[in-house]
Amino acid sequence: MAESRLCLYEPDPDLMIKRAQGQERARQSEYAAEERKAEYAGQAAESGVSAAITEFELFFAVELRAVQETMSQVVTLSSSKDDGALELVDWWREQNSMLHGHVSGASDFLPVSLREKAVRRIHEQERWLHEQRERLGFRKVFRFKDRSRVMPTSQFHKRAESAPADTVAAATAWLAHVRRTDTFQAAAGAQGFRQRTGETLVRPAGEPIDGDFALESLERCEVYLLSSSRVLWIRGLDRCTVFAVPTRGAVYVTECTDCTLYLGARQLRIHTSKAVDSYIHTASHPVIEHCSRLRFAPYPPLPPPLDADLDAGANMWSHVDDFDWLKQQQSPNWSVLPEGERAPPTKLAEHLPAAAAAEALVATGEPGEATVA
Repeated sequence: MAESRLCLYEPDPDLMIKRAQGQERARQSEYAAEERKAEYAGQAAESGVSAAITEFELFFAVELRAVQETMSQVVTLSSSKDDGALELVDWWREQNSMLHGHVSGASDFLPVSLREKAVRRIHEQERWLHEQRERLGFRKVFRFKDRSRVMPTSQFHKRAESAPADTVAAATAWLAHVRRTDTFQAAAGAQGFRQRTGETLVRPAGEPIDGDFALESLERCEVYLLSSSRVLWIRGLDRCTVFAVPTRGAVYVTECTDCTLYLGARQLRIHTSKAVDSYIHTASHPVIEHCSRLRFAPYPPLPPPLDADLDAGANMWSHVDDFDWLKQQQSPNWSVLPEGERAPPTKLAEHLPAAAAAEALVATGEPGEATVA
């Protein structure tokens, strides 16, 4: 602020006093304006950090619940030779690793007490995972590759709290990172169907399931994925129908419009999508964010042997968590698909192995030319 100067020379003493008083009032007004500006900036900063903290708590709670649901499934296993045991334990490990990343990325703006609580919950999951691996008979010693990314609890109190400006910057960066996860995308080398229009795309049964599979930038396509995968990535679909046998890990859906999806997975995440009908079977609560006009229904029965990977446990298809809706009331962004409007995947029998096709109770139509992965 520029320095105010009093002009004391004035032939008329009364006028000189008035001029001096006026300049003093102007100077005080400038001081008050600067103070208000700083106060408003502080309030805005505090509000921004508070919003980030609130979003982190919600985000972490949903992710932790997904981890705990995976843990509950592992607990029911009797040995490492049980069907799907290795994939389930590996998925638990991967979820714990993601929790590490969330806390690490938010550590610069979270209160110490909240960071400590989050790290304690992660360490509990690590310990339980180690105990379950030993109980099930997995001989390989498990180690977290990214443990160093999370600050140990003993060091939290040694770290000074960030200055307000630094805290705001950290909160803003974390929010931007979390919101960028709306653009879930598979690795470039992942097998999949990309950049197709108006085609029937088939991944036949019997292919390996140890890799990821991706559907990207498809328009007006019918997709039949008859082999499972470790993770299924669905991004940028417009007016498509996708039938996929159950995926061993997670399914990530983002930027899809006017689609119908038949999906089975341990975890389902849907982001930045609208007007999508999803028939799902999932062992954990489906999570949606930045979505509208989503409708959910249970996954249809499958003929053998396609039903081999379908978890016989509870289906959480209607227990949807909406990150954009914190109230207790029903979110306006999703609803249950009425039974009278539900339909099985059409033309599925045309692409099944002969034995499975004979048992498939689905509507049939004129066969079309198919592209096979």
